[in-house]
Order: sequence, then structure tokens, then C-alpha cells
Amino acid sequence: MKQSIKKLLKKPARFIARRIQKFKYWIYKWWGVQRSRYFGLVFAECGTHLKVNGKPLVFQPHKIHVGDHFTINNGAQIAPRGEVYIGDYVTMSRGSQITAGSLDTSQWVNGQYKDHIHKQEDVYIGEGTWMGVNSIVLAGVHITGKGVVIAAGAVVTHDFTEDYVIIGGVPARIIKDLKIQ
Repeated sequence: MKQSIKKLLKKPARFIARRIQKFKYWIYKWWGVQRSRYFGLVFAECGTHLKVNGKPLVFQPHKIHVGDHFTINNGAQIAPRGEVYIGDYVTMSRGSQITAGSLDTSQWVNGQYKDHIHKQEDVYIGEGTWMGVNSIVLAGVHITGKGVVIAAGAVVTHDFTEDYVIIGGVPARIIKDLKIQ
């Protein structure tokens, strides 16, 4: 008798747990749609099919120009001082960063500085670029090649014009050419 009561009690618990899981999934999807709509309105320029997953950090969205099919994931960060131009079919993975400003160190004397002067430099991310987890693109960088993959943890400090390559390392360099021979 005790076993049959336990079985009866387990079935509703499983049913309720499944319903809660589905409810959480739909709430997560709904918030993603709302964030996508919000960013689509506040970006300086935004193409179609913007997808926002989780909670990315986006500062000064009025300086960000985004192409079609752009995806930004949880924890990704865009911090522009200058303009940021992102092409079509670009994906920013979790923790990846784009910064379009830096501190001007030309006025430093003997390791000391008088004023905090910031430089504003534009950043351009080309079509089909995939930014891996925790990758960083610094100010003034132009990635004009198509289909560039930025490896996880890479720090991109200079321009890349080659198509279909994997770049990685600190500072980033070409690791592999993906073109079909």
C-alpha cells in the first residue's frame, strides 16, 4: 500500500517539474525577444534578425552600427568611445569584448601623466566574423576580411584584411587559413 502511494505522489511532482521547466524556457525566450527589440531601437543603425541572448553589456548604443543577422550572447561587451561598425552575420560569444577607445599615453613623462586624455578610434568588424569566448578587439582595429574566426581568449591589436582565417593569441596573429585549396 505504501509503495502505491509513493508512486502516485511521484507522478504529479514530475508533471509539475516539467511544467515549471517549460515555463522557465518560455520566459527566457520572451526576454530575449524583448532585448532584441530594445537594442534594435537604440542602436544607431540595425539590420534585420538581431538576436540577443542573456544579458550583454552595451554602452553608448547610439555609436553602434549593426548589420543583418547579428548575434550577441550573455556577458559580451561593447564599449565604444568612437564608432563601432559590425557587419552581417557576426556572432559575439560569451565574454567577448569590443572597445573603441583607449587612454592616450603620448603625454606620459617618466611613467606619470598630467591629464586623462582618451582617444576615440573606430572599430570595424567584417562580415561573417565569429568572436570566440573572451576574445577582445581593441580600439582602432579593422577586421575587413570575410569569415574571420577570432579564437577564444585572443586579443586583436591590429588590422586583418585576409578572408577565411582563424586568428588567435596575444597579440592576435593568423593561426590557420580556412580557404579551400
